[in-house]
Amino acid sequence: MSDFSALPNLLAVFAMLPLLGAGLGLALGPIALRPGLHAQNAIALVAGLANLALAVGLLLYSAQGETLVLHVGARQGPFGIVLVADVFAAIMLAVTALIYVASIPYAMDLLDDRSRMGYFPLSLFLLMGVNGAFLAGDLFNLYVFYEILVISSFVLLSLGGQADQIRGGMRFVVLNLLSSMIFLGGIAITYGVFGTLNLAHLASLLAQDAAPPWVVPVLAGLLFVAFGSKSALFPLHFWLPCSYYTTHPAVNALFGGLLTKVGLYTLMRVYPLLFPQVLTQWHLLFMLVAGASIAVGTLGALACQTIRRVLSFQIVSHVGFIFVGLALAGTGTLSPELCFAAAIVYLVHHMIVKTALLMASGIVEHEFQSGRIHVRGNRGLLAHKTGLGIWFFLAAIALAGIPPFSGFLGKLGIFQLLVSDRQWGLMAVAVASSVLTLTVIVRLWQSFFWGRFRPQSQTQAAALRAPGLLSLSPVGSLVACSLIIGLFGQQLWTLSARAAEQLHDRQAYIQQAGLAETLTTEDH
Repeated sequence: MSDFSALPNLLAVFAMLPLLGAGLGLALGPIALRPGLHAQNAIALVAGLANLALAVGLLLYSAQGETLVLHVGARQGPFGIVLVADVFAAIMLAVTALIYVASIPYAMDLLDDRSRMGYFPLSLFLLMGVNGAFLAGDLFNLYVFYEILVISSFVLLSLGGQADQIRGGMRFVVLNLLSSMIFLGGIAITYGVFGTLNLAHLASLLAQDAAPPWVVPVLAGLLFVAFGSKSALFPLHFWLPCSYYTTHPAVNALFGGLLTKVGLYTLMRVYPLLFPQVLTQWHLLFMLVAGASIAVGTLGALACQTIRRVLSFQIVSHVGFIFVGLALAGTGTLSPELCFAAAIVYLVHHMIVKTALLMASGIVEHEFQSGRIHVRGNRGLLAHKTGLGIWFFLAAIALAGIPPFSGFLGKLGIFQLLVSDRQWGLMAVAVASSVLTLTVIVRLWQSFFWGRFRPQSQTQAAALRAPGLLSLSPVGSLVACSLIIGLFGQQLWTLSARAAEQLHDRQAYIQQAGLAETLTTEDH
């Protein structure tokens, strides 16, 4: 790795910038800068744009094959805090930054003044947790950033203080704290057996079989339950439709694009690095989990009768599609790098498009002043809300995988892998899910936008208003990103392939993390 003495220090900014922004926002409160813009809004916007610029710069640097490593406090070796940014981490940071910036004007338009007081500082704390989880080079600090994410998410879920929001928040926090306790148990066993929590150090020790035979399956199982729960993989998915169903549309859009993807990122980071043999031994189990997630998410969306529950169950389905890439990496008949690359492409697609669709559906909910709109009847919104109808439709077909949007690129990669490995059962589930997803999406659009507009009451007709530019422009921007990825997908595939190579190369990670010299001395 090239020696840039000051450059790794920028990794700390990904945690410090949101933290300082949140603290400053809480200190200043609702100080008005101009009509409609409070100090907290401005701080979140400035912090978000700075975070986006930094993430794009890191991605451009990492794309050259470089990995940045920061040993916090200049403490070398496996016992300090280490932040590591390779291509995969840089991709996730950049997409997260894009989604966060898009969420700011959307929240400004949909949130009332009281809710905006808490939303922007809390969203910055959430951004800090997500960024830190992508950069953490040891299990303990990964746990710390996860807890920052969970705590800020719980308060955001309860934003508004309504009874159903409190209930949904309680379900979320209880189930996520249980998975965090399992994660903490895995950390305790890891430190008790190996005396270290550094990922690079653990990878080196596990490669030498320096542990009792029971340790690897126990640790792999505990971490799978912990991260699989946070990813909403079947059968640990049940918390997501129950909690996302109650949130404000601005919070729901942010969560739908980010939260489960942190768990998927961690699974893709930890298993190839620490437990590559488990990927081979458990690949049948992983494929069953992936297939069940796809099926349960799709059937749940088909059975639900409210727009929020439909889109929540679809998150579970697409999480299963992403997990297929990790499951196929252990079959032994396919290139693991190709499997990881396909999963990364689909992961990027889903983060962008799901956020756009949840934003569009949130505007629909906001117009009707309800998050429990039933999927029945024709409300005829297209004539009155043409722009919203167009963006909703485009985001929906992008999610369903219709070309030329990014969904087609992502699903094509997964389908090619399934055909190459002759996984016909899983292929049938994936194809059926895609067809049913398109059916559900068409039903949603038809229910809200097709037909002749007939308000059910004068109150409902009065509540309908033209969507503001602040809420519609983020939807259009994210849909445009999906279209660009679909039309110029080679660049994303190249980046994803480079990230996949780094994920698969354990020794390179150990060396790039700055531990090669330390570990060589210890091994002797």
